[in-house]
Amino acid sequence: MTTKSMPAFIQLALVLASPFTLVASQVPGTSDAPHPEEQVLYVTTESFKSEVLESSLPVLVDFTATWCGPCKILDPIIDGLMPEMSGHAKIFKLDIDKSPEIYTQFQLAGVPTVLFFNKGNEQDRIIGPQSREVYIKYLKGLKRGTPALDIKIALLGEDSFRRDFIENQRPDEIRKALKQFPNLLTEAFENGQSPLSLILNSLVGDREERINLVLAGNPTITAGNLVGLGRCEEFENLVAQYPEAVNRPDSDGNTPLLTALIQAGRLEERSCLRTVLDAGADPGIQDTSGFTLGRAAVHSPEVLEELLEKGLNPNHVDKDGRNALHWAAFYGYPPTVRVLLNHGADPTVQALNGETAADIARSERDQWITALTESGMNPETGGVLDLRSEVIGLLEGSESNGE
Repeated sequence: MTTKSMPAFIQLALVLASPFTLVASQVPGTSDAPHPEEQVLYVTTESFKSEVLESSLPVLVDFTATWCGPCKILDPIIDGLMPEMSGHAKIFKLDIDKSPEIYTQFQLAGVPTVLFFNKGNEQDRIIGPQSREVYIKYLKGLKRGTPALDIKIALLGEDSFRRDFIENQRPDEIRKALKQFPNLLTEAFENGQSPLSLILNSLVGDREERINLVLAGNPTITAGNLVGLGRCEEFENLVAQYPEAVNRPDSDGNTPLLTALIQAGRLEERSCLRTVLDAGADPGIQDTSGFTLGRAAVHSPEVLEELLEKGLNPNHVDKDGRNALHWAAFYGYPPTVRVLLNHGADPTVQALNGETAADIARSERDQWITALTESGMNPETGGVLDLRSEVIGLLEGSESNGE
């Protein structure tokens, strides 16, 4: 999942002091605590069906975790939906560490993610914090029976919601929205970032189709965009005129080097990665993007080795506290793990959820074993499991040597 900075909306109830309220607060058996139906409660694996899927009202479920930084931004916003939505919708939180089955069932990629349900079916999902008004309008729209797409189009004026829509909605829904919101893919966001740069620096599905939709609107093309589109010669000519462009980040903190790394797999022989490196890209610059250079480089041990020798910090972490070693363990790449360990990556560092790289590798291996067993395959078969076991051995051995 990329982090968006936004204010936390906290509602304060201002109560005028009066003799009645002072006395009432002292009456035995009374309390000023909110009624249970006016609070945001937690739903679990055991109660999910009855509380969410069988609800006669629209339901919002905030998938969260205690270790998640962006979740702390969203928490007071979700809490502030009550008591206004009482009787109109049901609001729940779900701790993914206590109810991982539901998190897996709905194939979520990260937290925070908010899912909307109506009449037992998922209607939509929003990744990352939004303003309170977005959730209120969405739930009231579902209560009125407004189609989900119409609700979303009405919310596209909200900057953070438009980002989420462009990244996560299907291309056919984007096409429909363009008919009513023609500037959807060309108008810059509030911080100056362009929709094209957003797509080129995100792990979005149907990326090629989304890129073509944006290009149809003749957007302004930046140095980083040239790299992401595989227009290497144009980038080279631009840097010859403006040398500082090789390391200039876009409004979200993505440098041309990061864009080149993210797009290398998609572009293959058209990749501009070598062009960017030869032009003097500096991997030692501390990137401010939500998608770090270390994570983007773990797929190629040779490229990672070069970046580390040129100054990449192997212990730089992302918004979830994960460094390159955590991601190499997640993907199960033994050669990359070796490179990182040889360059001083610390295997004992914990991500925000408390997991070390070895913990992540063990968790991913166990999930593979479960998946293979459930599909009737022999979990002792080689391939991916052998690679993951090799990663675990490397990390556990390095941890022991460091004690």
